[in-house]
Amino acid sequence: MSSIPHLPFDGVLFVDMVKQRARYECLRPDCPQRRVGPVTAIRDGFDTVRAFVADIRIQHPAQYHGETTT
Repeated sequence: MSSIPHLPFDGVLFVDMVKQRARYECLRPDCPQRRVGPVTAIRDGFDTVRAFVADIRIQHPAQYHGETTT
């Protein structure tokens, strides 16, 4: 459940398929790292963008909020 009562989620993943880039924004008010990224296919490579999209929703809460998935 979100720490913001009216939102059913804790973050937003933005993916721009045209410019091939992605970033994540955490919506938790106490987050020490509210924005992660962007990663871009031109600068970082397409595989990096793909991995970022696949992993950030688990990696960010684990790294910055001490949450783990079971």
